[in-house]
Amino acid sequence: MPISLLVKTVLGRVKEPSSWSGVAVLLAMFGLSHEQTGAITELLAAGAALASVFIAEKGDRS
Repeated sequence: MPISLLVKTVLGRVKEPSSWSGVAVLLAMFGLSHEQTGAITELLAAGAALASVFIAEKGDRS
């Protein structure tokens, strides 16, 4: 896989709200305290929720 295609694929995934939710779960799995994990997860979940409102689904450009 050429590097340009890999970068394009990764950037495409980053734009998807579900990717932000996945990042929140991954952060929760690392050795952070419960309070830190909760705060980070809630912030990322809020960001994913906002992104899902403003980012159009594939094929929907209205």
